Amino acid sequence: MIRGDVDDPVLTLDNDEIARRHVIAYLLQRYNQDRLPEIDPEDQPQLFEVLGTVRGFVGTTSPLNRTDFEGWLTEHETVLRDDIASWLPAELTATDRSRLLDGLVTATLDAIDDALDLQADGKLPEPEDGDAAPQEVVVEDGDAGEDGAEVPTEQRSQSNLLDRLLYKGVLPRYAFPTDVVAFHVFDRAKSERFHTEFRYAPSQGLPVALTQYAPGKVVWIDNKEWTSGAIYAPMHKERAQAWRDKMLYFECQVCHYAKHVPADQAQRGEERDCDACGAPGKFGKAMNWMRPPGFAHRANDDPGTSPDDAPANSYATRAKLVAEGPEREEAWDHVTPRLEQTYRRDTLLVTNTGPRGEGYTYCTKCGLIEPTHGATGIVAGPHTKPFPDEREQECQGSGSTKGLVLGTDFISDVLLVRLSVEKPLTLRPELLSTQVALRTVAEALTIAATRELDVDASELQAEYRPALTPGGNHGQEAEIYLYDTLAGGAGFTRRVHGYGELIFRKALGLLEDCPADCDASCYRCLRSFRNRFEHSLLDRQIGADLLRYVLDGTSPVLNEARMSQSIDKLLADLQSRDIAGIEFLKNEPALIPGIGSVTAPILARGNGGDRIFYIQSPLTRDTPPTQELWDAKELGGVPIHPIDDMVVSRNLPVASQQVLRWLS
Repeated sequence: MIRGDVDDPVLTLDNDEIARRHVIAYLLQRYNQDRLPEIDPEDQPQLFEVLGTVRGFVGTTSPLNRTDFEGWLTEHETVLRDDIASWLPAELTATDRSRLLDGLVTATLDAIDDALDLQADGKLPEPEDGDAAPQEVVVEDGDAGEDGAEVPTEQRSQSNLLDRLLYKGVLPRYAFPTDVVAFHVFDRAKSERFHTEFRYAPSQGLPVALTQYAPGKVVWIDNKEWTSGAIYAPMHKERAQAWRDKMLYFECQVCHYAKHVPADQAQRGEERDCDACGAPGKFGKAMNWMRPPGFAHRANDDPGTSPDDAPANSYATRAKLVAEGPEREEAWDHVTPRLEQTYRRDTLLVTNTGPRGEGYTYCTKCGLIEPTHGATGIVAGPHTKPFPDEREQECQGSGSTKGLVLGTDFISDVLLVRLSVEKPLTLRPELLSTQVALRTVAEALTIAATRELDVDASELQAEYRPALTPGGNHGQEAEIYLYDTLAGGAGFTRRVHGYGELIFRKALGLLEDCPADCDASCYRCLRSFRNRFEHSLLDRQIGADLLRYVLDGTSPVLNEARMSQSIDKLLADLQSRDIAGIEFLKNEPALIPGIGSVTAPILARGNGGDRIFYIQSPLTRDTPPTQELWDAKELGGVPIHPIDDMVVSRNLPVASQQVLRWLS
């Protein structure tokens, strides 16, 4: 904005996915108008109930139902087709336009049926045992249900038809931000027993609010700081229902693959083998997971003007892909022999596990909450309710639970990319080199894709995980997934899928050609405010090595400049230690029995013999950079040891200690 012209804002009108959603919304609107022309708004004041329930729509007794909707579509197809054709964007391709108009009846019904999970006989799935009738809440270790609470019935967006269609991405969501939550600041002076007033109530989309309004975080409003200290909703039953709808959250301690399951399918504290990396007993411990309906500053706490103590940091994860990749080979598009991709719509999971991953301590009675790490203990004992209540301000604290994590899930468009490697390459998730390589490639793909589509960088995001395959368990396969950040998807990743190899080539070019020619990453190539928490994991040379390998089969090799730099750095640190009887030399000839003279990158001479050390590529462990070092290592006449380039550049003292251990 300072150094050049500002780009004009642009609406992307050639997106057939968004057009399809508007077509379905238009058809439902016309159907509603035809069948319910005299509806009194007073009779149906709730916006998200205007289309009725899912079960009512699938039946035949409701005024609005699927059977009647299909007949109405068929009867008015010609008129509806002409009306829609008059307002569809001219930017749509002829193929997309024809597909939308020709599939007016069948495509619309198929999309709705998929969203409702209708079975082949046109019926809804049978309810789970726990959904059949209300039952008494089971109080588990340290937990307590609300008085008179019932076992969860259907999860959010499972009962109302409009809610379900929005959640499943069948309808456009721009005017219906159903996942927005507020941060409430109470007005104690104006609040009455049955009417609560708020001084402020800013709101955010839930995936963002899980970081910005997380319990313990400070929110600045009107030049004052308000601390998030409660889970709150103006309708108290929403908070009670959120607790009843809780699930159990598993996250791998090694690879961080995560998923949540219904509370009756696991035990709190349970540990399992990880489906992604195969780590035994590292998937968990299972923690209670809840979707918060809103947050609040505790009503009786005064605001601050400057922080006395910095709040404990806690951030929501990037969205985690829960589902496995498709098993059918034909579902994958092979970009190269080592690289394949597939487009799909899947559920993504965003979670805040609290400071140090210990979750939050939460009072299920009144909503008071604080981070479990460094907890004051106020939640577990009798305490003042966090919201105005003239009737009874004290809560007994008998319903507290520890280790609660907060999160949300949403359905979006996902491009799943699978990378396959062969030894000596490895993508074991516990290795720093794997984390750096995959994070770097994920960021490069995101940047390349958003530039090619000419959309804002915030529209797409990427994450990685071990492939949920036997190869993934052994570090031979990993997956990167790009997803639309808009809940329901905006069709961007589907367009990226259509580019095939082009996006990967552009990402490789981005990694190989930094305008600033930086060593690892900078704001000219990979860094941005959006990925600020991962700057230490971005290394364009390591990322380029991996991407070049899966595209062209080129084995990763450290370039001479980087290798020489690492040798100089390690050598200087070793020489500064002034170890008695040991001399460290660079590129020194060493005599290997049976081979002859070999150039040693670092030669440790003294104490009765020579030892050779070389700098290895982070992706190819135990692989000498030259053939003569290979031969010398195989022959075994002189000990030869690898030192990882990444360890030298990021933690030099550890690299030097590795050398000293070999010498001892």
